Amino acid sequence: MLSFLKKDKDPLRQKVKDLKCRQIHFADEHYDEIIAKMQSEPAAMLMLSPVNYYAVKEKYIMAKVYSSKDFERSYVEFFRYCGDKLVSSSKLFEVDKLTVSKAFAKVGIIIK
Repeated sequence: MLSFLKKDKDPLRQKVKDLKCRQIHFADEHYDEIIAKMQSEPAAMLMLSPVNYYAVKEKYIMAKVYSSKDFERSYVEFFRYCGDKLVSSSKLFEVDKLTVSKAFAKVGIIIK
């Protein structure tokens, strides 16, 4: 009832609050496999194929990428949607600058 009074206890969530958030939509494929690999191999997110949200609104994966201005600190969180309803979500994963720049390059955002 008084959920607004709860403090977020996750220290990683506290770090992410001050970072810029960008979204990338991917085709709904290999979700479980990629989430399993993300802990040890952050480049696993590059296996996903980006799509236009409006083309595949029924079933897609949304990645929220939180990053600092210089992209030295970046985190990604995945959400799986089916029929515009959230089906599952992942925890936050730390991602290196090279992986983030490659993921954004797939959707036309160039990071130097």
